[in-house]
Parts: sequence; C-alpha cells; structure tokens
Amino acid sequence: MPIVAELAAQIQQLSAQDRHELLRLLMVDSDDGDQDADEAWRNEIVRRVKAIRNGEAAIRALQDDWRE
Repeated sequence: MPIVAELAAQIQQLSAQDRHELLRLLMVDSDDGDQDADEAWRNEIVRRVKAIRNGEAAIRALQDDWRE
C-alpha cells in the first residue's frame, strides 16, 4: 500500500481533535517554506517603491489618468 494511502487510512481512525491537531502541525510545517517567498515579495515591493520614488517607474493608474 502506498504511504499516502496508508497514512490516510490511519488519519481516518483519529478523533476529530487529533485530526485538527495534525492539520495544525502540517500547516505550521508547510508555512516554513513560505518565509522565503514572503521575504522575496517584501524585497520586490521595496524595490518597486524605490523605483517609483526615484522616478524610474510610474504607477500605471497615474499614467492612464495623465494621458486623458
């Protein structure tokens, strides 16, 4: 039996409270990888804001308004 199917069968035998705790643990574990993505987005936002402030980029909505 593949490991995932075996785990799924075992999970079905858990109480609702134990399944909830398992889910919480899995969510916390999976969030660790998102820290890199969060940091990358923060860096990108900072880069874009600096570009706008330095006049290297403009906000598209403002460009559209200026054309009218």
